[in-house]
Amino acid sequence: MGVKLQDIILRKVLDFQTLGGKIIAIDAPNIIMGLFNFARKNPDGTYAGLILDRTQRPISHLYGLLYRINFYYTKKIFPIFCFDGRDSELKKLITKDQLNDFRFTQKWYEEAIKSGDKNAARKIALSKEYLWQNIILESKQLLGALGVIYIDSPASAESQCAYLVKEGIAHYSNSQDFDSLLFGCPNMIQNLSKSLRRKVQGKWTYTKITPLSVDLRKNLKELEINQFQLVDLALLVGTDYFPGIKGIGPKKALKYIKNHKQIENVITSVNEKYDVSTLTIEVIKTVRKIFLFPEVNKSTENFYWNLPNKPNVVDLLCKEHHLNRERVENNLEKLVSNYQKCRDYFLKLQDRPKSIQLTLDKII
Repeated sequence: MGVKLQDIILRKVLDFQTLGGKIIAIDAPNIIMGLFNFARKNPDGTYAGLILDRTQRPISHLYGLLYRINFYYTKKIFPIFCFDGRDSELKKLITKDQLNDFRFTQKWYEEAIKSGDKNAARKIALSKEYLWQNIILESKQLLGALGVIYIDSPASAESQCAYLVKEGIAHYSNSQDFDSLLFGCPNMIQNLSKSLRRKVQGKWTYTKITPLSVDLRKNLKELEINQFQLVDLALLVGTDYFPGIKGIGPKKALKYIKNHKQIENVITSVNEKYDVSTLTIEVIKTVRKIFLFPEVNKSTENFYWNLPNKPNVVDLLCKEHHLNRERVENNLEKLVSNYQKCRDYFLKLQDRPKSIQLTLDKII
């Protein structure tokens, strides 16, 4: 879901040319969900559902990642994909039981495929216990085979992206959500897509999009609040960790925070007008800790991009998922060429900031 701050956040239109020579931390679940939601249409133009291979599993995320990595390299961008790890108890999207359910359904799915029961395989492949967990697993496998860096965060992908930007390892965080700002990400990008359009979920229609950048420091100055107060504002609006207070949107929340300085004072002021009973001191402390002191992976061991491992890519896409071999190999050839051009471009850059220079020396 992410926090809904678009009504109060200033965003600047971005030219792709300005991204040449940049390292971008990618909120992997956020981007992969967008790729996964791609669907086919019926001859009459109506929505026909997900694109499945002969094993009854979705494939949009696999083709999508292959094309997306190619796109990054053509724009002289090196991506770092960040994945969610252990989620907060307040979020409860990934639990031990769900992980156990995935392992069980994975075996159940394999048995269905071996027996030739396509109906059972399809039912399992599209089940909530199997679908998303398997998509994330396959995405990591493909990124590894393509030679692209990915990081498993101990907590959220957004916090990991923010950390990489704050440390000067990446220039931007890329996510459609505004959570990166709550984690203190100095610079983020939205709408980073070759097609400059996005599919409307559940419909066979698209909306036009434009790449946008968000500068946290400039926004805080414009809003006349600090980072601590931004988190308090988000609590009133609603985040992945707390649903917010019904009746309070971003503009109203901003007004209350500016007038009362912190959320405890807001609660005292509006408790007769709004139901704030769920916004307990414990919830406030927990959410503040999640955003202001997030758990992140600080390791950069084996932290580099590389040429694709063609046999591994072909095994995953063509043997495992039966995708068109010629199509896959043609795209791999393009990716190899674009990777080499991107690498050469980075190596020729002059006057790079020291922190980025050290990073590039290690990973290229």
